[in-house]
Amino acid sequence: MTARSPTRSARIAATLGLCTGAAAIGLLATQGAGAGEQERNIEPRPAPDGMDHHTSETWESLATEPSQGRIVEEDGETRQIRYEFGGFPGEENEDFGDWPTHSYADETEYPEPQEADIPDDLEGDPERGRELFAKGELGPCSSCHLVPEAGIDSPGNVGTDLRTVGEWAPDKEWLYQVVYDPRVFYGEDSPMPPFGLSGMWSEEQIVDVVAYLMTLEGDEDGEPITPEGVDRHWDPNTRPALQPAGEHLDPFDNPALMHAEQIAVPLWDEPGPNGESCASCHGELEPADELRPVGVIEDLEGVAAEYPKWFDEYDRMMSIEDFLAVHAKEEQDMELPTQSDENLYMSLLVHSQSNGMAYDLDDDDPNVQAAIERGEALFHRPVGERAHACANCHTDRGGGDKWLSGRILANIEAEDTAMSNHPYWRTAQSRVWDLRTRFQWCMTPLGTNYLPGDAPEYADLETYLISEQQGEEVLVPRYAH
Repeated sequence: MTARSPTRSARIAATLGLCTGAAAIGLLATQGAGAGEQERNIEPRPAPDGMDHHTSETWESLATEPSQGRIVEEDGETRQIRYEFGGFPGEENEDFGDWPTHSYADETEYPEPQEADIPDDLEGDPERGRELFAKGELGPCSSCHLVPEAGIDSPGNVGTDLRTVGEWAPDKEWLYQVVYDPRVFYGEDSPMPPFGLSGMWSEEQIVDVVAYLMTLEGDEDGEPITPEGVDRHWDPNTRPALQPAGEHLDPFDNPALMHAEQIAVPLWDEPGPNGESCASCHGELEPADELRPVGVIEDLEGVAAEYPKWFDEYDRMMSIEDFLAVHAKEEQDMELPTQSDENLYMSLLVHSQSNGMAYDLDDDDPNVQAAIERGEALFHRPVGERAHACANCHTDRGGGDKWLSGRILANIEAEDTAMSNHPYWRTAQSRVWDLRTRFQWCMTPLGTNYLPGDAPEYADLETYLISEQQGEEVLVPRYAH
């Protein structure tokens, strides 16, 4: 299906409050000082070097409390409040405040690459090293590297195949440096974290792992060993990709559609405290069709294909989810916080009105251009205890199109990448996620405090990702692992 013409912007300006500039300010002005109107604490952030446009420096988050990730102090220790699902909780929600985040205001610096000598007074234990290598919470090394261990489930191939490392590694001193801080050899953008420099592993633990790796050799012909008792799923080099068990837009296959009917459909007609409903302005929800299986809203066809979008009145880029939270409060006096079920499924309903149309960001707008540049910088910014950037996993230089444990990493540089089309049903967690929850989820295992889901930084990062997929078709909700 061909993307709708941008000339429909005058009609879109009246829909869902998806309007910018003078049109939006005029709409808000007609409300007077009634319930639902609020003053927002917005201050401009200075433009980055070389840029003429900026984003909001101060944004009063409208996300759910777990999404905001507040730092609290209890019993003299700080921790971050996080979601209670999907692997977010861990180590009592440890505070990673010593390490850089994606916040534009974060001035935390990561240590420079550091050379290290293997301690002379430590004798490595290969068996302890083997246990450490396979222990998920301490690496997990096997998520990226292949070793001849049948007991390791779904090893990855993001990193080097280590089945014969004991034969080709120059010496144990070289291996120690690679584990301690590989950036010395491979540069600042090394996909492998500096386990020693970050303090994730002690010197003794590194020595033990080095001792284990030095025992790994090939068969009598020098070929890598595949252990007995494993099938093709064990080896990431031959493992078939997982396929969804059903069709994305089939309500009998994709649970997100059933939940959308239960949550978003009644919410569409539900009056807010001021008596206004979504249907009051945008019309009734019409019967579903092939591409819009939850229902058809003619007034919103093609709207989501133009998001994220720049809003002068909020001084920032906004996703559909960001805008819904503000719009519901200002137009209906209704709370619709980002990352809440109500917001996610209403976003799903709105996004689905653009299914089959092409992403069409207004990249002629200098504000959008600046957001794309800022987002690209964030994509390549190392953060957290592991000093990882998005690019370490999602580019050709990193793990793009390779296996991270049992998951294939999307590659933003590939022509058929699927890093957009959110919210989507995540089978591994049996719930719907938006792209911001996915950002936050990626940050947590990196040893990083995540930002609120509606942070301007995440809006810029999302803008960059979507800009790399201009022309790709919208398909919401996907049904994916």
